[in-house]
Formats: sequence, structure tokens, C-alpha cells
Amino acid sequence: MRVLVTGVSEGIGGTICREISKRPGSAIAMCVRKNRGAVEGLADELRHQGCEVLILEGDLRDPAVPDYFVGAATDAFEGLDAIVSNAGAVDPTSLEDMPLEVWEDMFTLTCRASWLLAKAGFPHLKNSQGAYVAISSQSGVHPHRQTGAYSAAKAALIMLCKQMALEWGEYGIRVNSVSPGMIMTPMTRSVYDDVDIMRQREAIVPLKRIGAPVDVARIVNFLIDRDNRYITGENIMVDGGLTLSVLDRIPGIARRKSDIGSSGAENA
Repeated sequence: MRVLVTGVSEGIGGTICREISKRPGSAIAMCVRKNRGAVEGLADELRHQGCEVLILEGDLRDPAVPDYFVGAATDAFEGLDAIVSNAGAVDPTSLEDMPLEVWEDMFTLTCRASWLLAKAGFPHLKNSQGAYVAISSQSGVHPHRQTGAYSAAKAALIMLCKQMALEWGEYGIRVNSVSPGMIMTPMTRSVYDDVDIMRQREAIVPLKRIGAPVDVARIVNFLIDRDNRYITGENIMVDGGLTLSVLDRIPGIARRKSDIGSSGAENA
């Protein structure tokens, strides 16, 4: 399988590449914004497993870069079977204090770049009956305080994928998004070094654990697989059930009899 992955690092992006590389005959274009040396070790690891790897460097804020990434990957691999749009950023600025350029930058990287990447890849995915997957966030489903434009941009990304799925389904192209919840990555590890915060966060997740990058990567790998060719336009939550549990945290909500010590039912 020939796949282009953006935002590759030792976190979710790199783990996605590792999962894809397990496929015999896989070829992966690993895209980074800068410092390609940071992923050279990962590239060597995947090559040692028999995967063909191409490292591409460029800032997706530049409107010419998505086309460059796709062009370089298709030249090297003679086509593409899947694109995974994973690059993103967070700017924790409140809306009332946010400069216009920060708002625009968030939407540029999250939405415009994802659209231009898909647009450049369209003829190749049409030819291969391929798949496009974008990494959104639980913040794109529920607003997240102090994330500024992040939640709005990620929500827009989910709708962009649904729109592409609707328009491109007739060409055999499947488009889905994946929304991770709390995932422990090299970037978030410092938060979970605080044992109390770790326990508090685990306590509100129905599965009672924080996710790992591989939890996201395996869903992405599933979605790009041709065997799953009847799934499109979906946003799959990978959050341990957290977003489903919002109403469960309302004080006074009905509980099991064993929890409330009563033989009668109670209503929220």
C-alpha cells in the first residue's frame, strides 16, 4: 500500500507509519514541517522491516506544499492508495484575546491544508479507489475551554471530510475522520507525569485509561484498508468513551439500585 502521512513525529503520526509498515510491500511518504533528522531513525526502522520510505519536508501553511507532497510521493511510488492528514497545532489563546493571524493560521493548517492535500491527491485516489483520513479531535465534537480556534477548526475538518465523502463517493474514494481523546504522546507526557492529574483523567474515562498513539493508528490503518471499503463519511471517536459520558456526570442522575441503595428507580 502506498500512503502519504503528514505531521510525522514520534507521536501519533509516527505510530501510524509503523502500523502501515506492517503491510507487505508498503511504501510511505513521511511528511514533516522541518527537522527531517528527527524522523530519520523511524525511517531507518521501517526500511529495515522492508517498507519503502520517502521523507518530505515542507510547511503545509504554504499553499504550494500539499501539491509538492503529493507530487513527490506519486512520482516515487507511481501512485497513491491513501492519504492521512495528521498535521496540526494548538494555540491556547482565549477567543477574546486571539489575534486575527492566530485564528487564520489555525484554519489554514487544519482545514485549508487538508483540503489542498485531498484536492492534489484526488486523481490518484480516484485511480486507486483509495482512501483519505484526517485526524481531528474530541475538541472538534465538544468545545474545549481555552483552545481558541482549535475546536472550531477541528469541527470544520470533520465536516470537510463528510463533504468530500459525499462528493467523491461516486469515484470510489472513501473519506473519514478520526477524533482522538486524551492520548499520551511525547508532547503530552509531561502532563501525565503528575500522578494526581493522571488518576483524575483516568477516572472520567469509561475505559479508565489514557489512550496510546497505537489506539489511533490502528483505526487509521483499518480505515485505509480496502477490505473496509463500505465505510465513508464517518468520524470515529478514539477516546475510551469520554465524549459519551458527558451526561453521566450530571449530579443526581439515575444510578443502579446497588449504587443508590433503593429498590425504586430514580430519574435524572
